[in-house]
Amino acid sequence: MSAQQVVSRSWLAGWLVMLGATAADAIFFVLTYYGVATLVTPGERGLLFVLGGALLLYLAFSTVKNARRLESGPSSSQSDRWSSSSMRRFPFLLGLSMGLTNPYQLGWWVAIGAGMVSDFGGSVAVGFFVGILSWTLIFTTLVHEGITRYQRLAPVIAYASAAIMTGFGLWFLGVGLLTTFP
Repeated sequence: MSAQQVVSRSWLAGWLVMLGATAADAIFFVLTYYGVATLVTPGERGLLFVLGGALLLYLAFSTVKNARRLESGPSSSQSDRWSSSSMRRFPFLLGLSMGLTNPYQLGWWVAIGAGMVSDFGGSVAVGFFVGILSWTLIFTTLVHEGITRYQRLAPVIAYASAAIMTGFGLWFLGVGLLTTFP
């Protein structure tokens, strides 16, 4: 999703999506540190899969719409790029909502994150989040530089992002429905 935001909007929009997802990780870290994340029931986990799948399908649809605009050429003004939905206007909230509803992100914190926190305590947070923030800066910069040099690839990247989101969205939705309604 971040790559699609960089392609269709700006480096900053892409980085803010990733920063929002990182904020979700911070929330999960705090919950894991205090033991709350381990209280998620299988039914709630299934509901998170359904919500995450539905969100990914919506984002894939939005990405295809944006890709069609990219194919027709660059946007006439920056304000056109920010006028559509509230989530598009607030990329941080988009990343945060994606992170909070991503069952794998939650599952990672319940499984691996809990072990990491129990082994290393709160001191692991600094290195962990410095690593995540470094990755967000490097990734968005690489995508932005690539698109700046090869503008014709922007729709290709957007369609590829939409296809990946659709695949994961359908998978999350299927797993969530099978888990919630066996």
